[in-house]
Amino acid sequence: MESVIYFYDALSRRISEDNLFLSNFFESPFTVDGKTYSTVEHYFQSQKFLDPEIQERIRNAKSPVLAKKLGRKFTLREDWNSFRNRVMAEALKHKFEQNDSLREKLINTGDAILVENSPRDRYWGGALPGSKNKLGLMLMELRSKLKET
Repeated sequence: MESVIYFYDALSRRISEDNLFLSNFFESPFTVDGKTYSTVEHYFQSQKFLDPEIQERIRNAKSPVLAKKLGRKFTLREDWNSFRNRVMAEALKHKFEQNDSLREKLINTGDAILVENSPRDRYWGGALPGSKNKLGLMLMELRSKLKET
């Protein structure tokens, strides 16, 4: 039987603390184009917009929860739905390639199925019937690539 690792954000209390590092809300600074982002959530939300002022406001948000709220406040770039998977994959790559301890922790999940245990998100999460678990799938794909290097 395959093992499954469930994760969600740090506020949910629905997961073991050992798995918090998989969450997009986990504090894991990384740098892209000379700018540092506190979490994957900060980067992901900031990329929803083309306006540099909005991007900076989100990048500098005091928490990932606030970054997410700001990401819902403004009009999305027109191509967002076709662009969002690439942005998430880039953010995850930066997070785990720039943080050695997190990279090792991800690799050490072995061959476990990774599932974002979101009670609301059918796209990124995998807990609800019919969910796509895109975040979990992206993490597993990245894990495979990191094992090869």
